[in-house]
Amino acid sequence: MAYSSKYSKRPDELASKSSHSNIINDKDVKAFINDCEYPKSKDDITLDPALIVNIEYPDKNPIEHIIAIDGSYSTVPVKKTFPSSLITFFQFGELLLNIKDLDEISNMAFISREAMSKIKDLERSKLVLPTKNVAYKKNLTLTHSIRRTIYEFFKKRDDGTNFLETVHWLIFELYNSPTDEYNLSSCPHCHERNVTVRRTDFNSDYISNSCKICNNDIFITDIFRLHEAIDNELGAGGILGYLTNLIEQMNIIHTIKSIRNLKPDLLNHFLFIKDGPLAFFGQTANMHEPVRKLCNFLFDNNNLFLAGLEKSGAFVEHADEIKDLLKPGEAFLLNNKHIYSYILPNDPDTPDPYARTSYYSAKLIFKSIDGRMYVITIPVENENIVLNPQKSDFKNLDVILWNIEKLKCDMYDNAIVPVALANKLISLSVHPSSIILEKFAKALIK
Repeated sequence: MAYSSKYSKRPDELASKSSHSNIINDKDVKAFINDCEYPKSKDDITLDPALIVNIEYPDKNPIEHIIAIDGSYSTVPVKKTFPSSLITFFQFGELLLNIKDLDEISNMAFISREAMSKIKDLERSKLVLPTKNVAYKKNLTLTHSIRRTIYEFFKKRDDGTNFLETVHWLIFELYNSPTDEYNLSSCPHCHERNVTVRRTDFNSDYISNSCKICNNDIFITDIFRLHEAIDNELGAGGILGYLTNLIEQMNIIHTIKSIRNLKPDLLNHFLFIKDGPLAFFGQTANMHEPVRKLCNFLFDNNNLFLAGLEKSGAFVEHADEIKDLLKPGEAFLLNNKHIYSYILPNDPDTPDPYARTSYYSAKLIFKSIDGRMYVITIPVENENIVLNPQKSDFKNLDVILWNIEKLKCDMYDNAIVPVALANKLISLSVHPSSIILEKFAKALIK
């Protein structure tokens, strides 16, 4: 790590321009690189014909509305004399699109600004999070500052609704036969392991005192376990991606709950699209279990059209490699053997299902009629589906893929309109957004 100069009286230490030669000429380094295995190119890939399915396009589209969810964040220093003090600005967008309006626009030779404003109805929510060397409301530690901040964000969103109630509804399965207990992996105060929190322990503010050791306040948002990944000295940079992904999916669940409470039959006409896979990562991975239970309940008792669309990563790169091996209108269901043979390093014959501790969905690669390649995740009944996936395991697959194909967008490679619009409207770019946010934050510091 290089030295830096705070007062500009001395030059910053610069990295050596020749040190790389020691690495390039090292025999052990060369041997190590040669011993590594890398993802296969298309000439070495074989697709199992049993996993290729034809998409049957329905005569009538049941989907009337599409809701796309996306989130973005930017971390900035907040005090000139303490550049290590960081806060993070988050912005989340929930975009509602009307299929009828989209169909009309697709037939236009030229899309006017008025037509575009007609199809996009965006609901934004904002979150500011202390990230390093910052305390909030006189909380003694960064960990408790972040706990309080997340709790308050969930308590009252910009639209006046309450996420805490939705978390309680999800965790204790109030949509079905309510459960009485949930296991909290650790107390955020005394670190007691496996604390049993009871549904009736929570007061009207969704705070309980379930820990029998310290009896301190436990927020219902502590079940996300983010406090376990925060270092009071090194900061909370490691939770930012987990938190973004979590809030995106809680937005979806909150909307599903609201629609179901209003009129359950409306779920037959809404398609929910998330930017990224339907999964929870890091400390929040435990959330995949209650969300899978909710999805299974909705499939059995109401309906659910939900998909995650991946824009980058190993699976998207693999989809590009196999594009000539699929015909337009075909989907390839990804199983354990294919994933670990051609995409990710692991034993292809392992009995452990891919991503069994984080995904409540399974992956497929879809080639649209016009040749675009999409990597999509759709909720499935259990983690073992990935061992031997069948088309019937992917509920509402034909309708979902048909609508994704209708939503094609030329803004980016293999993009679709809702996700591209949501991303464009809420993303916080490095320049100039983060610079403006940094100046804004510093101006408020007393």
